[in-house]
Amino acid sequence: MVMKKILYVLALAWLVCGVASCEKEVKDYDGREGVYFYVQYGPEWGDTTIWASQSFTPVEFVKSTGDYHDVKLRVMTTGRIKGYDRTFRVVVDKDSTTAVEGVNYDPFDEFQVVKAGSHYADLVIRLKRDESIQTEERVLTLKLEPTEDFGIGINWWGEVPGLWSSTGGNDFDASMHKITMNDFLVRPARWIPAIDYEPGQTEGGLWGAFTRKKYDLICEKFNLTYDDFASEVTMPNAKRTMIKNYFVNYLQELYDKGTPVLEEDGRAMWFMGVSWKSIVGQPWIPAE
Repeated sequence: MVMKKILYVLALAWLVCGVASCEKEVKDYDGREGVYFYVQYGPEWGDTTIWASQSFTPVEFVKSTGDYHDVKLRVMTTGRIKGYDRTFRVVVDKDSTTAVEGVNYDPFDEFQVVKAGSHYADLVIRLKRDESIQTEERVLTLKLEPTEDFGIGINWWGEVPGLWSSTGGNDFDASMHKITMNDFLVRPARWIPAIDYEPGQTEGGLWGAFTRKKYDLICEKFNLTYDDFASEVTMPNAKRTMIKNYFVNYLQELYDKGTPVLEEDGRAMWFMGVSWKSIVGQPWIPAE
């Protein structure tokens, strides 16, 4: 009886060690080989080997440059490693997806391959920046489907000793993974003045009213991202003044030619130092 208890404790200890291993083959397995999503992320200062397996991946285009964002999703296998390629299938779950193929993401091959000698594959989904996600968050939900090579390895996740807790909770379906995407933009911390202008108000301060068009133009000309506007470290006063001086010259030259850069409401884009006054909601009228 004592020997049985010892063997049980040793077996339990072995299982816990296996759970915390680098490859994180996390669940006890019994049956046909299967696949499940195992997508890890966490804070940069954390130990990447114990990052949680997450049920969703959030993508904020405002924090990146370019018109595309590639999301890498790891798919793990259960059971023995094989010496030949094996195929698994991933499809879009129509019932929980609001993203539009070709608009918010590129088409992808439903049938993916776990290479010979491997116990995982990385699925890459390319998301697309589009005006539709400037005002509405869209969702792309992916779902694993059985094939001749694989069933569903883990239907339901849970709390796993040795791993951090998942952002959205530990209880979720590991055969599915959700990608959320948006391009929401709010006035960043280092934008001066820190004022939300109303129609009829005259622009002032260093950079004037915050608009998406002005923000995008600054990012384009100076190769900046949203994070560059977050603190005095990344956006010191000297840099703000340099940006202001550049745009005064740039905008003034176009204005003098009769081709000013116009905001969405039709007014001429404004920075402190240009020769014109700018009133929110009042369109620029060309001189006759």
